[in-house]
Amino acid sequence: MRIAFIVFVFLVSSPALLFAANCTKEEVCAMLGTMDHFSILDKCPGANKFLNECKQISETTLQELPEPKFVDNGDGTITDLTNKLMWIKKGILKKSDLKEANEYARSAKVADKTGWRLPTLSELKTLLSSERVVNSSGKKAWINPIFDDEEGHYYWTTTTCTEVSAIEDRYQKKICQQADKAAWLVHFNINAVFWHHITTKNYFIWLVRNAG
Repeated sequence: MRIAFIVFVFLVSSPALLFAANCTKEEVCAMLGTMDHFSILDKCPGANKFLNECKQISETTLQELPEPKFVDNGDGTITDLTNKLMWIKKGILKKSDLKEANEYARSAKVADKTGWRLPTLSELKTLLSSERVVNSSGKKAWINPIFDDEEGHYYWTTTTCTEVSAIEDRYQKKICQQADKAAWLVHFNINAVFWHHITTKNYFIWLVRNAG
């Protein structure tokens, strides 16, 4: 009875230990992608050790594709002769989560062609321009002028944070530890790459297929 009382007093006097026990390393690392350290420690008072370990997770960076060579096919599609890809000329402004975007791509038919899909991050980045220029819509965006994206929008890629965990664009280095719960996007209005949760229904669709 005395031992039980001592254990009870110890646990009551150490609520942080009890609370922290409910936060696993995986949960703390996941929080790091969307919360600052103070917020995490407020929720999981014993998470400091986990935070240090999360920082030590190896970063997987993106493998870039060769510089593209685009040709307008005159039917609403563009072919990249270098990387042997065919693109739709104009982005599809249909707000979707990643699952919906993938489903749309699989059922799409453009220029009497099927077999369309969402691009990977390395593929979609080949559409970026080195400067903000007038594209075929007559408006300026950070997209190769052969394409039509008006003033620039956000587009899904299939590259998840499991595949690529660190990206450095012209603004800053971005690290995502959300694994397959988040995917990378390209924003042609500001020439930026960022990640978001795959269930977010707020981003648009660009289609690609293998040429040939």
